[in-house]
Amino acid sequence: MNSPIRPSRPHRALLGACCLLTVAATLTACGGSSGSDTDGADTKDAKTARTDAGAFPVTITSKFGTARITKAPKRVVALGWSDQDALLALGVKPVAIVKTEDSFKNGVGPWAEKALGDSRPEVLNTTDGYSVEKIAALHPDLIVGVQSGLTGADYTKLSQIAPTVGYLKGRQAYGTPWEEQTDLIGKAVGRGKEAKAAVAQVKSGLRKDAKTYPQLQNKSFLYAFPQPANGRVVLYKDERTKVLQQVGLTLDPVVGKGAKMNSFANSLSTEHLDELTSDALIIWYNTPKDRTQLESSAAFKKLPAVRHHAYVPLDRTMSQATSAPSVLSIPWSMQKLLPPLAKSLG
Repeated sequence: MNSPIRPSRPHRALLGACCLLTVAATLTACGGSSGSDTDGADTKDAKTARTDAGAFPVTITSKFGTARITKAPKRVVALGWSDQDALLALGVKPVAIVKTEDSFKNGVGPWAEKALGDSRPEVLNTTDGYSVEKIAALHPDLIVGVQSGLTGADYTKLSQIAPTVGYLKGRQAYGTPWEEQTDLIGKAVGRGKEAKAAVAQVKSGLRKDAKTYPQLQNKSFLYAFPQPANGRVVLYKDERTKVLQQVGLTLDPVVGKGAKMNSFANSLSTEHLDELTSDALIIWYNTPKDRTQLESSAAFKKLPAVRHHAYVPLDRTMSQATSAPSVLSIPWSMQKLLPPLAKSLG
């Protein structure tokens, strides 16, 4: 479930120089995108308090089946990579979430800690798949796996436990846009209007960022992941790059020259490293050794982004925030990523 492409969960990325992003321990509200400024209000009685009138019953058809939800759920299990963010932004605290990063306090990134409050969800390790037994023991009345790797077989088993909402037909595993993720989860918990408002606020924040940082406009960028063992560099063209395009950056066309891996990414041989001529270069690493190997390369040192200090090595937290963009992680990550990037490109 934890492939280096989707989901590209970062492991042991080394903190270092060159525009290094220091990740704060708590969600801040200063600068950058305004986004979804959820305050993590007490949801002890939130099962029905914020539910849209006439929200239930609701029927949601996803790729592998149809869920009929008859009333506001009280015990939600979030199996999607960032589904908990959408729930928390809407004031719903899940009883269980999936493990994404070892260092995350209580299983959520720092962008979601305030919204989580004093809630302590069960953190499920899904590396070897979804444990039907563990999930059933939580007695959920709703299971969401919108940004997940659910298969048809998984869906069949889980839907016998509780109504299950997965990703839509036509989407691939881990390939749901954050806007659609928020909308689907909002409908499932009866807070569709609030979900639309949250999405609109984040989009407004991104438009504000585009105006705040004119240095970014039409500058090319790449979001990459080196695979030294294979002699390749993965170049992404998915949700993480789409968010950056919304603030005015342009995805470098070299992505299209790489060998197609899947709909999310292409890869380029390290022998052609000199083709990474984008204005900005964002990279996450699986190990410190991988980073050292790439950064010590003569070809890498000659890249325009590296020479102009527009190379951004991501730490594990920032990688997670940008690789699985959500209604909560986007404002948080943009606040940290855009200022130094704009300075280097100015």
